[in-house]
Amino acid sequence: MTSRTRLWVLLISTPVIVFAIIGGYLGQVMAKDDTYQHLRVFEDVVSLVLNNYVEEVDVKKAMRGAMNGLADNLDSDSGYLPANVASAYESNAAPGPTDIGLELSRQYYLRVISVRENSPAAKAGIRSGDFIRAIDKRSTKDISTYEGDRLLHGQPGSKVSLLVIRGNAADPHEVDLTRERSTAADQAGGGRARQDRRAAVRDRPARRDARRSR
Repeated sequence: MTSRTRLWVLLISTPVIVFAIIGGYLGQVMAKDDTYQHLRVFEDVVSLVLNNYVEEVDVKKAMRGAMNGLADNLDSDSGYLPANVASAYESNAAPGPTDIGLELSRQYYLRVISVRENSPAAKAGIRSGDFIRAIDKRSTKDISTYEGDRLLHGQPGSKVSLLVIRGNAADPHEVDLTRERSTAADQAGGGRARQDRRAAVRDRPARRDARRSR
C-alpha cells in the first residue's frame, strides 16, 4: 500500500472511528438520561401525593407499595422483601420443617403453580391455577412468593388457613390445612425445583422532609 493510499484510508477511517466512539458515549448518556427522567417523574408523583392528598400520607406504606409494584412488573418470581423478611433471608434462617405442598408464583395475589402429590394441599383439592387470597387472614396482595412460602411452613401438626379463589373472585372459599412432612416419594412425584435467583437491596428509610407546607 502506497503512502498516498494509506493516507486516504486513515482520513476515511478516522471519522468512522470517532463517530463510533461518540455514538457509543451518547448512547450511554441517553440511557442514563432516560433513567433519570423516569426517576424525576416518580419524584414529581411522590411530591404531588404528599402535598395534595386529602389525608396524611403514610410515607413508609406508600414507598412499600411503589417498590412492590416495581418488583411485580419484572416477572412473577420477583418481589420486594420488607426489612424483617430480608433479614431472615440474609441470615439463611430456615422456615418451619413442614409445609402443605404448594409452589407459588405471583399474579396480583399468590397463585398456585404446582401441588405436591399426597400433600395436605392435594388432599384438600387445591390445584394449579388457584389463587391464594389470604394466609391466616393476611392478604397476599402485597407479599412476595418468598414471604408466602415461609408463611406456609411451620411446625409438624400446626394449622394454616387459606382463602382460595377458583374461577369467581367474588366467591372465595376457606380451606384449613395441617402441615405435614413430605416424604422422598412425594417430592419425587410432584412439584418442580426452582433455582434461587433472589438478590437483596436494602432500602433507606423514607424521608418526610420532602413534604412542603400546604
